[in-house]
Amino acid sequence: MVASILGARLRLHLADGWVFEPFTVKPGIAEYTLTAGPHVGRHAVQHTYYQRVAPGIESTAWYEESGALVHLTWYLETGTVHRFAALPGWLAEDMTLYRGDNQDPAFLENIRMLRSQRQDWPRRILSDDGYFLVL
Repeated sequence: MVASILGARLRLHLADGWVFEPFTVKPGIAEYTLTAGPHVGRHAVQHTYYQRVAPGIESTAWYEESGALVHLTWYLETGTVHRFAALPGWLAEDMTLYRGDNQDPAFLENIRMLRSQRQDWPRRILSDDGYFLVL
């Protein structure tokens, strides 16, 4: 069992074939690369809210550049995770638009343009479970 997700390098598996590797959480930062799933190739560094909820249970949440809201509850003893995310309507229609690196100014400019020109609603809600492995 991992003592905390803080500082750990993980492989995170979520529903519908999403695989993040590596997925790392540091104080205030989550960084990940999507190696399988709807926007494979995405790399992101997110400013993250972290909380130890109870012994063996931790929580991370962030607001993405697309307007998506993501919350993960980490169950350390079982190596499982619950994801809640609310994706903007335009992104849910075509997840390939999110392939890229949120540290790339050209990628960010394109996402800002899509946010301003495309419909946010209805949001696609993801509420599912997965598991993680320490690398």
